[in-house]
Amino acid sequence: MQARFASERVCFATMAEVGRSCRGAASSLESERMLKPRRAVWLAMAVVHSLPGGGDELPPVAAFAALPDVEGITISPTGRYLTASIRQGERAAFQIITVAEREMKVNVALGDKREVTEVVWLTDEVALFQQSWRVMGTDYKVPTGALSTVHAETGFVQPAGGGSVIDILPDRPDHILVHIPENRFGIAYRLDIRTRYPRQVARSAAPFGTFVTDANGDILITVGQSNDNRQQIHTRPAPRKRWRLVASFGMEDAAWLPVRFGPRPNTYYTLDSRGGGTEGLGVYDSATKAHEMIIRHPTVDVTTLLIDPAARDVYGVRFDHHYPQIAYTDPSHPLAGQHFGLTKMFAGDTVQLVSATRDRRLAIALVTGDRRPGDYFLVNTESKKVELLKSRKPQLKPESLSRTSPIELQVRDGTTIYGYVTSSPKAEKPGPMVVYVHGGPHGMRDYWGYDDTVQLLASRGFHVLQVNFRGSGGYGVDYERAGFGEWGRRMQDDVTDATRWAVQNDIADPSRICIFGASYGAYSAMMGTIREPGLYRCALGMYGIYDLTLMQKQGDISRTLAGEKFIRRILRADENDLIATSPLHQAHRIGAQVMLVHGGLDERTPPEHATRLRKALIRSGNEPEWLFDRQQGHGFLGDAARVDLFQRMLAFFQEHTRGGNPPSSTKDGNPAAAS
Repeated sequence: MQARFASERVCFATMAEVGRSCRGAASSLESERMLKPRRAVWLAMAVVHSLPGGGDELPPVAAFAALPDVEGITISPTGRYLTASIRQGERAAFQIITVAEREMKVNVALGDKREVTEVVWLTDEVALFQQSWRVMGTDYKVPTGALSTVHAETGFVQPAGGGSVIDILPDRPDHILVHIPENRFGIAYRLDIRTRYPRQVARSAAPFGTFVTDANGDILITVGQSNDNRQQIHTRPAPRKRWRLVASFGMEDAAWLPVRFGPRPNTYYTLDSRGGGTEGLGVYDSATKAHEMIIRHPTVDVTTLLIDPAARDVYGVRFDHHYPQIAYTDPSHPLAGQHFGLTKMFAGDTVQLVSATRDRRLAIALVTGDRRPGDYFLVNTESKKVELLKSRKPQLKPESLSRTSPIELQVRDGTTIYGYVTSSPKAEKPGPMVVYVHGGPHGMRDYWGYDDTVQLLASRGFHVLQVNFRGSGGYGVDYERAGFGEWGRRMQDDVTDATRWAVQNDIADPSRICIFGASYGAYSAMMGTIREPGLYRCALGMYGIYDLTLMQKQGDISRTLAGEKFIRRILRADENDLIATSPLHQAHRIGAQVMLVHGGLDERTPPEHATRLRKALIRSGNEPEWLFDRQQGHGFLGDAARVDLFQRMLAFFQEHTRGGNPPSSTKDGNPAAAS
């Protein structure tokens, strides 16, 4: 079945619009089936454990700076056990609890460096878990490479080998498929978790290869990267047969990519950007070589697929145009009905079904939103009850957080761009505003939903503007390509035009605007003050790129040939252009007040970027506020370090927007208190 959009006579409801009528929708049975899966009397369900209410006091800074109390919850195939990856302060643990009695069976202490990031139930009582740790010098987590199994009743934990999980094998619960990179190529092994003996089942046809299994767990398709930086897709008719090249794409070409086994034998779901600008969900038949487009949004790419955790098949797709939007590719799927009902119950928020029992009688739902950092619920389809299990940030109440509203506007050349504004209902209008520029920048974008930094600033009375400027990901290949070669130019103009839009619409007081960001966002913050003197009173850069000539020589991206080619492709500039668009070399033109934050172990943007810009600003008579921590990297880790960073950031913005005072005071009367 092919899914279509409203322009093609199909209503496409957003999470924020669930429950409202879909005007202009087709009345055909096909359209109705696509958008209204079986409901299963969900409107009669009751929330057993409601969220606690909040008062008028502002949340302390520490509440925003702290990591979530829980990172993930799963349920066992029979529904007897829950797993929870929790955090107590800065120390993580992995727990198994019985559903009926809420008795803790297992508690694995992980310390402050590691946490469990993936859990797979192999049998009714045995779970496989994979640990990750934060790489020093970065702000992201990577798998440790070690896999372990744990028995829910005995609590016995034992190593199960290494690698990253490709897929489970439902017919062989003692085996899993794992991926281990070796000599640039990907190797897939069938790992016996009892003996920890791996048996090789596939080697990628091209370097840096990854694998997609079919419904039976066989590996018949692989994606890799050739020596000349082209993405290559190979298939084979059966295991142990030779790979055959079926597609090859340049890094800027519209392309298709297999991501999951498909709805029929020999088929795979694909993300396909050919012929439509945006990346849609398609199906590729490896036997006939035919492609079929299932659904494509006219403005944004596919964000993620909705996958049945038990059967491993796809039942829906999510897009993020303004608010999250869901289309059910298989409306008859039991989880499609459950998901649809939950979106009506939690109208205005986003629902993800992250785990389910084999019979789908019980499921775990994660509900998030702009004013909801995340709550895990146990969903019981028999009793029609929804029970709150645990909140990611229970100290933050919806009443103390601010609404995020999507915006779109036309910039100076007539192009439409997108973004978000977050404001407290008590904020001054027009009032102080902070422009928060996302990092990346290519392939990255801002989404509607909860954000620690955004909500902290909004709680203190600032309007917060986020801009998905051209060059951002998520809006199609042409939108992203439009930023190549436009660092400090068109990409910056989009941010400027959005800032002026906020002034024209009485959101921002033109004399009380600051700009900041991390990584590329820090670069943009500095370039904003250079290109638009007088628009921003202050600029804050965290772990920033300030010298484009240095970017080509230092940092973890430039260490590989592919990374060097990537940098050249996105910058597209000679030495003179790089100097003209580098904050370091234009530091004498920065008139706004500046704060620089950097870590001594940063490998993505080495400390030289910040130290050299600091010296250049001092030479020009504009000494910046300086926060440098030798033990931090591309992102500050640790509750104490994050609290200090957030407090100093708030103080900096408040000082240079002539107060930026919150609409109400905290318990101790100090709007920046971190108690």
